[in-house]
Amino acid sequence: MVVASPSGSGKSNTVLYIIALLSKCFTKIVIATKEDETLYDHLKDTVDNVEILLNGNIPSIKDYDNETSKLIVFDDMVMEGRKVQNQISEFYIRARKCGWSMIYVSQVYYGIPKTIRVNAQFCVLGRHLTKKDLNLIVREYEGDLDKNELIRIYKRATTEPLSTLMIDMVNRKIFRNVIDFVCDL
Repeated sequence: MVVASPSGSGKSNTVLYIIALLSKCFTKIVIATKEDETLYDHLKDTVDNVEILLNGNIPSIKDYDNETSKLIVFDDMVMEGRKVQNQISEFYIRARKCGWSMIYVSQVYYGIPKTIRVNAQFCVLGRHLTKKDLNLIVREYEGDLDKNELIRIYKRATTEPLSTLMIDMVNRKIFRNVIDFVCDL
């Protein structure tokens, strides 16, 4: 999964909402972030088995067992160097077979490395994307819906603060706020 929207649009809140929906599915939740964030500290205080890694530290896939379901969130790592991005890309390419699910959070969709974008099943877009970025993004996901229809759906889905549009690229479906089905892609 990738989550992208500008600063202040509620990306971390969206991630916490997703974790709340799925927390019972994971035996371990790892948050890899550049700096300390209050919302993640609260998560660690309220949910068992949450680990927070700061300063761009990325664990090895091999550091954890392969038998259980785990979630790793890469938050605000887009400015990290090639070495870190390659480590994150390894998760998106190889870690599913080891029980991992991944979420990459960024203020800029096209700042997310292409390897990560194309290996993510879900794309969550928050409010206030620039017109240019929105036009480029919807071109990537056109199916039976044309670009203008996707833009209309995005604008309608993200009218309220903290609202999102989620595209399931495998099942070709669109959701508002992660769980409300909108239409087939």
